[in-house]
Amino acid sequence: MHCKSPLLLILLSTIHFSCWKYRGSAPNDGDGYSPPAPPVKVWGYKPVYGVESTAKTISFTSSPRQVVSGGNIYAFQNYIFQVETGYGIHVIDNSISSDAHRVGFINVNGCSQISIKGDKLYTNSYDDLVVIDFSDLSHIREFSRAKGVFTEYRYYSPIAQPPGPGFYECPDYGNFVVAWQMDSVTQQCYKSF
Repeated sequence: MHCKSPLLLILLSTIHFSCWKYRGSAPNDGDGYSPPAPPVKVWGYKPVYGVESTAKTISFTSSPRQVVSGGNIYAFQNYIFQVETGYGIHVIDNSISSDAHRVGFINVNGCSQISIKGDKLYTNSYDDLVVIDFSDLSHIREFSRAKGVFTEYRYYSPIAQPPGPGFYECPDYGNFVVAWQMDSVTQQCYKSF
């Protein structure tokens, strides 16, 4: 008789709980459809936008920047130029190779590659081919620009992806991404590396 009690308790519990109606957060329309749950907010990257004329402005600062996402390197005369993928180009003085040091940064949003011929540096700024005159490092300037040469980089340039892994707010590709900041974002896009 001692063994029948647990069996009876299980049977009664099963009957009782099987009659409960599911009361989830989303109502059911009777056909099994429930609207999706509201989006979840997480800590992640949020794009910062700029207008095209500002986003594509080339400038030089004598304040070196830390290398975060280093790209290809080009050695020319006593200098080394290294791409900071998506943001610009580090200028490194290599006059004394045992004492090479960064002396400045060329801001070129959307850049991914460089090449040098003479005193002209060729790179991309989003979808444009840009030629930069660096004959005088204290007065680096945009020499010429061919618009729309790299169509695939108009909105999908390296800067259009967040700098690190995790959730991020999917960018509006009708605008130019100029930077990323950490913020509360809707859990929609994810970068794994």
